[in-house]
Amino acid sequence: MNMKRFLKTIAVVVLCAFSVTSCYDDSALQTAIADLQKQMKDVNEVIEGIKGGSVIKTVTKTDDGYTFTMSDGTSLGVKNGSDGAPASVIETSLWSSTAVFDLGKVQTFPIDVKGVNIVDAFPPAGWAASVENNLLTVTAPRNPDLARRGSVIVVATNGNSLVVMTVSVALNILDVNGSYWNALIDTPQYGGPLLYGEMDPETWSYNATYIWADPVTGLEFRGFPSYWGSVCFSSGGEVISNYVVPNPYGADYLRQLEVPIAPPTGNNFIVHFGDDNPDSPKSYLCFQDGKARRITSLKFIPTNYLINSCLYGDGFFGPLGTDSKIEVDIIGYGENDGEYFSTKTLIDGKDVAAYRSGQKKFEWQTADLSFMGPIVKIGFEISGTSDCYGEYGFNAPAYFAYCDVVVEEDYYVEP
Repeated sequence: MNMKRFLKTIAVVVLCAFSVTSCYDDSALQTAIADLQKQMKDVNEVIEGIKGGSVIKTVTKTDDGYTFTMSDGTSLGVKNGSDGAPASVIETSLWSSTAVFDLGKVQTFPIDVKGVNIVDAFPPAGWAASVENNLLTVTAPRNPDLARRGSVIVVATNGNSLVVMTVSVALNILDVNGSYWNALIDTPQYGGPLLYGEMDPETWSYNATYIWADPVTGLEFRGFPSYWGSVCFSSGGEVISNYVVPNPYGADYLRQLEVPIAPPTGNNFIVHFGDDNPDSPKSYLCFQDGKARRITSLKFIPTNYLINSCLYGDGFFGPLGTDSKIEVDIIGYGENDGEYFSTKTLIDGKDVAAYRSGQKKFEWQTADLSFMGPIVKIGFEISGTSDCYGEYGFNAPAYFAYCDVVVEEDYYVEP
């Protein structure tokens, strides 16, 4: 079982019960039924809240039922029956956990519940889940464009009591959406405080601390390299962006973080800057723990700055000739210094006229990297045909964007 980590106790017991008096008092019966309907409405709100992404943080027993405090700050109450009868208790090992899945992989989770008639599981869209013999089986989707994360909700009931348990699940994909990643998006695109810091007026150099780490895949960017006395995005790096402008015309270095179309899922993506000149500094995505894993695919697209230069020219480079092309070299580095190369075309000069006239659109493409063996880090270099170079090296804007880096945990290689 490929379970990564367990959360602190977030177990949930929602217990609803009602009883009617021994005599056939219709008004008492109607009151009891109405009360039960209200209780089940409250329970459904709890379940729907979990399905919507909320996590139950605490459960507090009250004089007349239970109060659930959710991760989004809201609280929901479920009360006992109208006559004050306490809810009957289902014996269970209360739990909630978090697990990371490779695409299409299966994991199982024990759930020891007693005194129940029905146990059911509700997975996120595209996932599969079932319960049999006190074992929850969860299957991840094979398509990375389906639900990246969510909660598998397990519900057990004996007719008058309900137990809700959750497993928070996530696909093993570098998905740079969410508040943590949003805080890494700089403004303005060029010269902003995150990517450039402050300039030293004496040396005219920049010093920016920009690092990030993904808790799901374990991939991290460890900061900008130093180049000509500066440590900033102008030295090369992997930075988070959400700038989307459909028309790339006129895009220059001030618009260096733009792409022409939003990524397939979410709003955010990663922008790489750096070329294949031997003396240029390099940046990498590394696995935090140093263990080798396989990266099987990612999605990529040229940035608007590169597109504009290749289609219309920018005074320094372009337009791109019909016999020329701009490429990205995707390089995986193994533990023993072995390297795996995959070269993908960003812009082909043969298609420049079609792009310029609107007959062809720039779209996110998938780079299949499944041929690569286990690697400890991955790097990128922009390159091109010989006419893309000059006296000072690569002349075109060395930018491209990527997202949805798919990792396979099953390929751990012990150091």
